[in-house]
Amino acid sequence: MTEMTKMTGNPFYAKGPVAPQYFADREELLKFFTDNVRDAAETKNTKPDNIAILGNWGIGKTSTLAKFRDILHNELKDSINVFSVLFSLKPSVCENANAFTTCLLDAISEQYSTSIPLKNRIEEIIKEEAKIWEQWKLESISLSPELHRKTRNLNLVDALTKLWNKLENSDIDLAIIMIDDIHYLLTEGWKGSLYDLRTDIQTLSSKGTKYLFVITGPTFIYPEMHELAEPFTRLFEKFELNSFDLSGTSEAIIKPLQVDGIPLEISDSAIEQIHNITDGHPFFIATMMHDILRTQKSGKLTLEKFEEIKPGLIGHLAKSKFQDDYNKATDTEKLILLRCAKLKNKIFSPSDIQGKSQAKLFERLANKDLLVKLERGKYKLYHPLFSVYLRGFEI
Repeated sequence: MTEMTKMTGNPFYAKGPVAPQYFADREELLKFFTDNVRDAAETKNTKPDNIAILGNWGIGKTSTLAKFRDILHNELKDSINVFSVLFSLKPSVCENANAFTTCLLDAISEQYSTSIPLKNRIEEIIKEEAKIWEQWKLESISLSPELHRKTRNLNLVDALTKLWNKLENSDIDLAIIMIDDIHYLLTEGWKGSLYDLRTDIQTLSSKGTKYLFVITGPTFIYPEMHELAEPFTRLFEKFELNSFDLSGTSEAIIKPLQVDGIPLEISDSAIEQIHNITDGHPFFIATMMHDILRTQKSGKLTLEKFEEIKPGLIGHLAKSKFQDDYNKATDTEKLILLRCAKLKNKIFSPSDIQGKSQAKLFERLANKDLLVKLERGKYKLYHPLFSVYLRGFEI
């Protein structure tokens, strides 16, 4: 490893959220969030607009939440005092209302963030509330099943209302709760979860609290939420994250290099080719640039040089990503994928594939992030490069 490699490192990382300093594009969403937070925090009678961020696998939803928190800590910290928490859902959290409430309150007590001048004071408030929440959990566990059924469950609205009253008395202007992967509320066993959450959010607002809720989920989830609980979707301003256009791809490539002072210039023609190959998808851009920096950290990457290393870059994607994805599918599902890859149209429906029960198989493949559900009955393979990979198989 050269001294330059040790010094500059590699800012491109595709296996997790993008670090806020490298975050690219999404100006409209960032501006809306910033203006929304500032308006709600600076004006007593202004209620914040809740935000729904939709997008498919690897498109940057969680990275956007990290960027939101960065904006709170850096851009807005001197003008407003904001409390925030990021709650990442998982299936076990969404089995029932008690599990959801308990885990959300645990997240608040364990990993909150707020403006630096008030941090010590707010920490004491959180510890005080956490003791109340913990006592409820201990009492709930110790009760016999019969007594437990007769005991009032922990109420999310009551808990968050009491918390807000204490935060407001400590000069907090706004509390932000970010819930990542909201779709688990639909896929697990908690019936009526959206109605419950809708009611809680509305009740909190009517009680005079200032909570801003931000949720994320896959694109297809919004129509399903609208059908199941239409009033729930009306509580949110919707933003859909798509792949970058050429300008966004360029920023995603150049910005990390500039931030870290890496003396590598990527020619416009090479950037355009990277954009065409990756289809502007953030995950594939980061993966490709990570591999490029392994071999070249200075000078200029021209289109000619890029074409020389391109087969190796795509080969690494096939080995590290596409093979694993393909192996997630059952034998029957693999056959469906191979048939989809050979269709003339990029967008297709289960009826385009011969056989029985294709709709259920398509749903399963979408749940495994191998197909993207665009709308009811309409799908596509999750990336054009995956389609190219599949077409290398004979059926």
